[in-house]
Amino acid sequence: MKICLRTWRMLCVAQFFVMLVSYIGFGVAKNPGAAIGDYNDLLMHFSGYVAAGVSIGFAFGKRSSLWRFMVLFLFSTAIECIQYTLPWRSFDVRDIAANTAGILLGLLVWWLAGLVVSRLEK
Repeated sequence: MKICLRTWRMLCVAQFFVMLVSYIGFGVAKNPGAAIGDYNDLLMHFSGYVAAGVSIGFAFGKRSSLWRFMVLFLFSTAIECIQYTLPWRSFDVRDIAANTAGILLGLLVWWLAGLVVSRLEK
């Protein structure tokens, strides 16, 4: 059973980092809309970071919520700062706000799921 849990944890960590790499790829792409379609940009930021908030819970569940929040917040802010330096991209504080709201909701979903699981185990 410990081997199964260790394998599960390694897969969650790998998935989390693959997701971050894809965010970097879309974040610095010249035309990300061509690859993923033109949808509401802020909704895409929000939903992507909801997924990241849940994902980091699976990958680093033993870390504090503050640590998980700060990792994702600093990552999303770094992406926006990198975009500022690229002539074909732009910095937008609304993207950071949408990312932050998504991170908070994702961490809340992770926390609520943990409560449900712990109550079901009793």
